[in-house]
Amino acid sequence: MGATTVAQQAVCGWHGHSAGSISAGIICCLQMHGGLYQNEFAVCSWGLVSGGFGGGDAKTSSSWCVRQQKDWGYTGLAKIPEETSLLSQECRWCDPVFPTQNGKVAIVTGGTKGIGYQTVKHLARLGMHVIIAGNSENEGQEAVRKIQEETLTGKVEFLYCDLASMKSIRQFVQRFRAKNCPLHVLVNNAGVMLVPERKTEDGFEEHFGLNYLGHFLLTNLLLDKLKQSGTHSHNARIITVSSATHYVGELHLNDLQSRCSYSPHGAYAQSKLALVLFTYRLQHLLTANGSHVTANVVDPGVVNTELYKHVFWVIKVVKWMTAWLFFKTPEEGASTSIYAAVSPEMEGAGGCYLYNETRTKSADVAYDEELQRRLWTESCRMVGISDESSRVP
Repeated sequence: MGATTVAQQAVCGWHGHSAGSISAGIICCLQMHGGLYQNEFAVCSWGLVSGGFGGGDAKTSSSWCVRQQKDWGYTGLAKIPEETSLLSQECRWCDPVFPTQNGKVAIVTGGTKGIGYQTVKHLARLGMHVIIAGNSENEGQEAVRKIQEETLTGKVEFLYCDLASMKSIRQFVQRFRAKNCPLHVLVNNAGVMLVPERKTEDGFEEHFGLNYLGHFLLTNLLLDKLKQSGTHSHNARIITVSSATHYVGELHLNDLQSRCSYSPHGAYAQSKLALVLFTYRLQHLLTANGSHVTANVVDPGVVNTELYKHVFWVIKVVKWMTAWLFFKTPEEGASTSIYAAVSPEMEGAGGCYLYNETRTKSADVAYDEELQRRLWTESCRMVGISDESSRVP
């Protein structure tokens, strides 16, 4: 990992704490050659968590050693040998190295907290100009301040956009267009989960209206910008965040507003299934038109975020007790969105369902092309845009 020694060019830190029978420690070693983000550098990290389970059985995990040379743009990954135990876990990625994204522009909805915040931060670190689209001015400006402090050189800004309002979405697009800048990446990340029955400004059931219809309209209004910005060698990318909940979702075209029988879980699952159907239909249309734009859908996994604030209090207690063991952190949850947005492996690849940076099979119903087409047509009618897809089989 370079001719110089770790002792000469390493910055190492250690942090540990204990709580009852559980202790945690993290060792991070950064070896630089020629300066961070300049020429060749390597990042190695290793994490260990151990607990007093069953008389001392330990859970261990190893991370990754990443080596990059700027001229390569993208490099391989070398896995540190994994220690095994009765509670050993599958290794998780630790900051894979991606090509710099200088000169590119991204929009991330819901980028003020959780998965969205981490997505914005990592894209900014790679050199992208990132615009956060969110419905809280205070949270937005605070997120911008924090990310700029953490990334030092990151170019991040906030523009107000309430995805529960078709009017607000159109106003956001107008403000973005006024900047006269390109758009290379759109991350449809924002969403609500398991909220009580209520309507959006336009009278739509909130899960369907905000999670799905809001992103459907936003994407369609920005499509021309994405098409103008994409090239044959560097496609513009649309990344939509769904959920494994879509596997149990049912799409009722005659009752998309869940008026007959409202269930928070059913409404949420339907909205996430709709996002998968939408992505597949969108990619079909983009391919048919020869556009240099790809559309993919990602599943972040079970992530410890504020989305669970509407669940029953007993579930909140269980989540609080087990999140450290079973839930991903927001940074881990954002990894697949970041991968889809910038990885060279995804260049030119569209219509994929991604989980843990891997192409995975979605629910069978999501591949129903007739259902995709009918949902698209109905969605156009609901948000008030023309259905140009009618000319595409």
